[in-house]
Amino acid sequence: MNIVFKSVVLLLLTTFLNSAYSGPNIFEFETEVTVASWLFPESPLYKGQKDNNYSIALESEVYTEWDEGGSFVFTPFILLDSNDDNRSHLDIREALYSWYGDDWESSLGIGQVFWGVTESKNLVDVINQFDVVYDPLLKTKLGQPLTNLTLIRDSGYYELFILPYFRERTSPGKKGRLRGDPEFSKGGAKFEGGSQWTPELAIRWSNSFNDYDLSVHSFFGYSRAPSIDVMIVDAQLKYEQNYQRVRQIGGTFQKTSEATLYKMEWLAKDGQKDANFRRGGYFSTVFGFEHTLYKAIGEAGDLGFLMEYNFDSRRSRSNDSLQDDVFMAFRLTLNDTDDTQMLLGSILDLDGDGQIHQIDFGKRLNDSLTFGIKGAIYQNGKYNSNIYILRQDSWVEINLKQYF
Repeated sequence: MNIVFKSVVLLLLTTFLNSAYSGPNIFEFETEVTVASWLFPESPLYKGQKDNNYSIALESEVYTEWDEGGSFVFTPFILLDSNDDNRSHLDIREALYSWYGDDWESSLGIGQVFWGVTESKNLVDVINQFDVVYDPLLKTKLGQPLTNLTLIRDSGYYELFILPYFRERTSPGKKGRLRGDPEFSKGGAKFEGGSQWTPELAIRWSNSFNDYDLSVHSFFGYSRAPSIDVMIVDAQLKYEQNYQRVRQIGGTFQKTSEATLYKMEWLAKDGQKDANFRRGGYFSTVFGFEHTLYKAIGEAGDLGFLMEYNFDSRRSRSNDSLQDDVFMAFRLTLNDTDDTQMLLGSILDLDGDGQIHQIDFGKRLNDSLTFGIKGAIYQNGKYNSNIYILRQDSWVEINLKQYF
């Protein structure tokens, strides 16, 4: 947390010095409090795990903007869990000061960057680390210390990111569910080819051409997904996260064709260890489409159908659970005052390594209170696969979110 504290102090000081000349013309503040229950239908598989989790999360956002072309956003987050000390944590999602010119933008601090276009997995999102203990579906990210420069030209957007510090992926503790046996050793992560302070570099180009959106990026730094070191210490088995420095290129493609979106993400990466603990290169992609039937149920709402294919050239040597899998889902969006939405999806492994079924449902109860349900069912995983490890950890989260 030392880097987080220093970055926040630096940015708050910068903001204060800026505001000394002129106060912000826009100031916004909002807070959301989420109370949630994680329910597991089956009993724990590993020693020390608890049956269910209950948690409360607080996330606030302060946004200020100046006429001179600057803005500052500060988003602290805290999660308190009833059982798992590793799940209880504090994070700075954003603490970012930004400058704007006619044909350029620049940012400094802690930020969130989203590049992906597909639903089942986002290969190209290499800037931020995932907050796995808060969101096992890998849709929520930790804040990332960064500095960024974007040049806006007729030929596209040219972005440069320098990342001075690497964030480890969060992982459950001994009492937590959705983990292996044993749990990852706390504070035992290793960094091959450097340290957490070894800088990383990302460059990206993006542009839109009529119905087409394209991007290409290059990245030099640590892989966001860790490999696993297996060790015997004092006659006991231990797992530790191991991060290797990698080189990768990748990109996105999206085409809008009336009610259908065609999407693709791809990357070629070199330097990461596979499941056999060997470093090498591989190619990975996810592509598919999303078709929306507007007014499919009359004036009541729209129905979307999604289908994507995930491929990893390492196949059985891949550390990723999605390496030869088909994702299919329905997205329901009701045209009601409660903003009701639901996604029902399934991931089917074509190598016979089981299925993952997911749900994500949400609706407003009033102007400031929402109700949500999300979860996953893990079925028929092969021995020693990622799904097999979670064979008794199918879960559902029921949450209430209050906005202030």
